[in-house]
Amino acid sequence: MLPLRLYVAALTLLFLIVVLATRGIGTLEAVVLVGALLYLILDLREELVKLRQLEANTSLLLSLLSR
Repeated sequence: MLPLRLYVAALTLLFLIVVLATRGIGTLEAVVLVGALLYLILDLREELVKLRQLEANTSLLLSLLSR
């Protein structure tokens, strides 16, 4: 997932730079940028949920092993 996340972030940044350098942000450009940013935010939220589950499972396993 990290390569896909980096790819989307790089494309979003490149798109923003090109649009700002040529003509400015219009409605279509704003929709594209907001869509890409929402995708990144939702993807990171899913990743954080998975990390929290992994942390809970790891702490449970460590507590069982220390007995």
